[in-house]
This record gives sequence, structure tokens and C-alpha cells, in this order.
Amino acid sequence: MDRSKKLSETEYEIMEVLWKAEVPMSAAQLASYFAEHRSKEWKASTLATFLARLTQKGLISSEREGRVPYYHPIKSQKEYERDGAQGILDTLYDGSIRNFFAALYGGAQMSEEDRDSLREWLDDQE
Repeated sequence: MDRSKKLSETEYEIMEVLWKAEVPMSAAQLASYFAEHRSKEWKASTLATFLARLTQKGLISSEREGRVPYYHPIKSQKEYERDGAQGILDTLYDGSIRNFFAALYGGAQMSEEDRDSLREWLDDQE
């Protein structure tokens, strides 16, 4: 994944809320949610900075209702995670799943349960 699109911990937290929301949310609604559910009291300017970064990274967009912008995800959580996984695979393992598994198990024996689960998953990919 392009480093410019990698999310900070706080950006990811905001995205989690937007991904789970059934409707777009205003900055005030987000601030209220984080204050109530995560004990985070953000100044409006701080939250605006995070929202601007997420917009620049192409993960959210906003639409105005009157003077209030409402934010919604452009990319789903699954798409974001897939892109991240593909970036790691490409960068560290030359795009090879085999190289990834070799590094993951580092010469250790893969359990029978893991092998069966992997075979089942691979069979479903056809």
C-alpha cells in the first residue's frame, strides 16, 4: 500500500466508525460519538485535520446538507484491508504467496489443521 494512504491509529478509528455507520456523519456527530464511546475529546480543528487527511487519501468524501458537510467512506473496510495486504505481499514477498507462507512458518512445520484449512480455502478459489 502506498505509504501516503496508510492510516494512523486515529484515522483508522475514525474510518471504523464511518464504515459501521449506516448513514454519513457530520464532524459534530463524530466528535460526539468519540467523546461518548471512546472518551476522546477532540477540538473541532483536530477532527477537521483528520477528516481532511482521510479525504486526501481518497478514503472518504463529503456532501453538504446546507452548511454542514457529512462524511462517508468511498472505500470499504474490506477493500482497504485487501489493498494493504496486497501492498505487503508485493513489497516484502515479491507478490508471492508462497514466499509469504515460507516466511510466516520460517521452516517450522505447518499444523495439519492449518494445511487442511488452507487447502479448503484454495479449493474454494477455483
